[in-house]
Amino acid sequence: MNTPCDILVAGGGVSGTAAALASARSGARTILIEKESFLGGTGYAGLLQYICGLYLNGGSFPAETLNPGIVREIVGLLNKLSPQKKIKKIGQVYVLPYSREDMHSVFTSLCRQEPNLTVLYNTTVVSVKKKIRKIGKVIVSSSGVRHTIISKFVIDCSGNGDVSAMAGASFRLSPAKKLQLAGYTIHIKGIKGQDETLAIKVPYYLAEAVRQKILSPYLRFSTFSPADTPGEGYCKLSIDGVDSAKREQKAKRDAVIVHRYLADRMPSFKDSYIAETSTSVSDREGRRICGEFTLTEKDVLTARKFYDAIVKNSWPIELWDKNKGVIYKYVRTGDYYEIPFRCIKVKGIPNLLCAGRCISVSAEALGSTRVMGACITLGEQAGLLSAFKVKNGVYPERVKKTSNKKITKEVLHAHSAH
Repeated sequence: MNTPCDILVAGGGVSGTAAALASARSGARTILIEKESFLGGTGYAGLLQYICGLYLNGGSFPAETLNPGIVREIVGLLNKLSPQKKIKKIGQVYVLPYSREDMHSVFTSLCRQEPNLTVLYNTTVVSVKKKIRKIGKVIVSSSGVRHTIISKFVIDCSGNGDVSAMAGASFRLSPAKKLQLAGYTIHIKGIKGQDETLAIKVPYYLAEAVRQKILSPYLRFSTFSPADTPGEGYCKLSIDGVDSAKREQKAKRDAVIVHRYLADRMPSFKDSYIAETSTSVSDREGRRICGEFTLTEKDVLTARKFYDAIVKNSWPIELWDKNKGVIYKYVRTGDYYEIPFRCIKVKGIPNLLCAGRCISVSAEALGSTRVMGACITLGEQAGLLSAFKVKNGVYPERVKKTSNKKITKEVLHAHSAH
């Protein structure tokens, strides 16, 4: 069976959902495929507590998100569902607490409202067929049944750049020994005498267990955060970033071992239990697709601006090093850097953009660009620009390339007019 569309978005995480919404709202017939039965990706499955990368860091309390558009719309809807979850300052940065149930509700509702958008759940990309340099057909599989999607344009929001790699795009991948640690979260309930000191005590106990060779080495970099609900908390385990067939099983075993260790040694956890865990291990690093420009650590830390900027970001470079744990490198207070359009333009394949974690950045810069706030706007801009290209045959920046702000204004105008 052949299914035609204007734009195919691969991956229904935060960037893919935003890309599909922006594309559909621009009038393009859009298909969004997602391998799971839900939208939101790690934002839903990872049991995360905060959306990072929404606001300008340091300085005064933020009145609104750094980027306009869909990300601001999503934040507004989340606030309506849970008005008690207020912007929170942690160290030098601001974050937004949220519940994954709210995110699921918002993303699902927004997609259902778009007549130009079709969402295919439990669907994966199997292969890509190119005609000359362009992607012509994308073969997908759902419940063992394969069919072909014929799309004028493709946006790769798969996280690991799977579609781009299948299409023959060049990519960078850090060597195994340098891959950032991945994460796996345990939601624990029944904690007694909970207070803020557990955020210090739990990592200390786990590090001590590693020193005694009771726990795996990387678990010494695990963290604990109390939940908003009394008696609950989240323990984020540090997992080897190298993917393997046994990694998921090991993460689940580690979760049980860590909880048992805490229950045996810390009175607060004696009667506690694991309520739920992440659906899967959450990678912080994978393929970085080669675009027409590669954003670097220096670009981030010097708050560099670009003529073809599409996203503003103030989140620090956050590196989860295998030997040192988490390392932060901050953008100067009250400032931000920009991500240029060229970072999402896949080199050599004219009808393919990428958004989310797999864009064209250095391994260090990825420590900042990969956060949800930035990824939502990256997805939105990819959707808007691809829809513009399908309709007009060119990108807006080719027409107004000499202007520092005209591209962004033109693209954002397309959204605000919706």
